[in-house]
Amino acid sequence: MRNLLFPLFMATLLFAGCSGPRALTKRGLELQAAGMGKQAAEMYYLALRKKPGSVDAMVGLRSTGQGVVDGWIGEFQRASMDGRRGDALELYDDMVAYQAKIAKVNVDLLIPSSIISDYEDHLDEHLVELDEEGHRQLEAEEFEAASATFSEILRLDPDYGDARTLLTVAQAEPEYREGSTQLSEEHYRAAHAAFMRALSFDPEYKDAKQRAESALEEGKFNVAILTFEAGRRHGDVALELRSGIQNGLIQSQDPFIGIVDRSQREEIIAEQELSISGISDEQVEVGGLAGARAMLSGAILMYTMESSTPISTPRSGFRKYFREVKDDEGNTKKVAAYAPAPYVLHSQRREVIIKYELKLVSTETSEILFSKVDEVRSVDEVEFATSQVNAGSLYPARANGEVNRSGKSEMNRLLGARRELMAESALRNQVVQEAARRGIRKVESFLASHIE
Repeated sequence: MRNLLFPLFMATLLFAGCSGPRALTKRGLELQAAGMGKQAAEMYYLALRKKPGSVDAMVGLRSTGQGVVDGWIGEFQRASMDGRRGDALELYDDMVAYQAKIAKVNVDLLIPSSIISDYEDHLDEHLVELDEEGHRQLEAEEFEAASATFSEILRLDPDYGDARTLLTVAQAEPEYREGSTQLSEEHYRAAHAAFMRALSFDPEYKDAKQRAESALEEGKFNVAILTFEAGRRHGDVALELRSGIQNGLIQSQDPFIGIVDRSQREEIIAEQELSISGISDEQVEVGGLAGARAMLSGAILMYTMESSTPISTPRSGFRKYFREVKDDEGNTKKVAAYAPAPYVLHSQRREVIIKYELKLVSTETSEILFSKVDEVRSVDEVEFATSQVNAGSLYPARANGEVNRSGKSEMNRLLGARRELMAESALRNQVVQEAARRGIRKVESFLASHIE
């Protein structure tokens, strides 16, 4: 029953889109004379949107718009007599929405007080029925249906009884129960997610907050980041990679990932015997194992930086200039001319490569949870041109030796291009950051599937 005005004739809409207020008003008169009051009212409304205060349009809209409202009133009364309370309420809502729309162009449409009174009676009766149905659904633990019912009550009356409280129960209780079930089955991640959903409906719902914290505490997977190995020349690279991964995991959006603080290294249980292949006593001392369920170790397997020899290649080009010539009538004019002008094309390349290994090992079983070897590289290249000719006047030559006029913009780019390669430290920073990002993703991905 809603949106009864939406399907207007396509021709009418097209006409309204390309006409001024006078033409719209004229069209409204024609439609009104043809008995098409609803379409006429829309024309008058559009005319007033374009020209507020137009007397003819206001008069036409008051007449035809009231006719639209009166039509709804008739349907409302028929629905009331037939006992179709829901339809009657929808019709009244449409009527009021239309009245508000027309009021925006300063035309008042009337809804009789008797209709308003009938609506209020229908609404009261409808709310009572909905409230009874919502309570029944809650008692039957039909939470989804109860949520829809109390949402409808609040749409009709935002302050109705205890509907808001009961809506919260209908929304939060199934999540709370799901969390409790998952917690009892030691599915901590699923339990935490369910309790957090319950808390999104009510931050103080039952003991959901305490249970969410309990699930997080029980399921948290603490990782100790050990010293990353590297040759003597690349210790700083290993330190940067370790720091990048550690900082990224500390800032992880996964609440179940914890990083053991290095200050806890004194709390290492002395009698715990470690027999984890590839992890030295020194690494354990640096990383600390107190509270850690796994240790993340790493190693720089390869680090290289290579810079190519600069290449300088002479190229043929042309300098554009203007010379004076006389035409057939003896008048002097300037015309473009091109003179040979060589330039030099320079290029160089620098590449940094890091190959590294990450290994996550359980402190409980000595099992290698995952081992990853990866390689990251970062490349920088420069290509530029030098010439004694100004950028705006230099053109490259085609393969056949002629002037390449279309190559001017590329020539200008080469003449103004960057001439220095990025420093090794900057390229190293790029590869280390990318390696850290990949390592963080690997740890997060593994623990996302490892922690239920």
